[in-house]
Amino acid sequence: MQKKKRKKRLRVGRLFLLLIIILAISFACYKFIDIPIRSIIIKGNEILTDEEIVEISDLDDYPSYFSVLSIVVKNKLMKNKYIENVKVSKGFLDIKIQVKEKKILYIDSSTNEKVMMDSSVKDEKIVCVPYLKDMIPKEKKKRFLKSMNKIDKDILCQMSQIKYDPNEIDKDRYYVYMNDGNSVYLTVNKFDKINKYNTILENIGKQNGTLYLDYGDYFEAY
Repeated sequence: MQKKKRKKRLRVGRLFLLLIIILAISFACYKFIDIPIRSIIIKGNEILTDEEIVEISDLDDYPSYFSVLSIVVKNKLMKNKYIENVKVSKGFLDIKIQVKEKKILYIDSSTNEKVMMDSSVKDEKIVCVPYLKDMIPKEKKKRFLKSMNKIDKDILCQMSQIKYDPNEIDKDRYYVYMNDGNSVYLTVNKFDKINKYNTILENIGKQNGTLYLDYGDYFEAY
């Protein structure tokens, strides 16, 4: 009888120890799976802030690392009108988000919308692009957008206003007023010439006037 009691106690003890081990392993696994994201690395954004990207991604409360799927984060970000593309990858307890934003070409002064190649956004964000002062004929809009897209971002930031200003020679002529007080005439097929604006200024010196890049490529002081 004593031997049987010992065997029962031994079996119960082993079962109890096994249960404790299983519980300990389960708890350790749970704690490991529940480890939160340690850091979120965001690159490539200029229009959207890091905080906005984190919020759009639903990562603002730093959820469990293992509960976050890269494809889910990407799909959430791709719904934003400012984002053209995004790459999301996971490192060791961190999330890397590489953003490519759409290029804002100008602000429509009549609607206050920020205009891009294929969309527009109306919000309170401050961006460094010119205002379009006049309406552009519908049939010329597509070509105008393509030409604006050829202008470098830093030059767009130096442009204050742009307006459709045709003359008898060219119906695709535009007038640009620069932040430094100069003005520039461009035709739609020569918009990329303004990318050399700063180099041209070095040759002009400290004077204001009108730069004719539509025909002749010359500067006329005020």
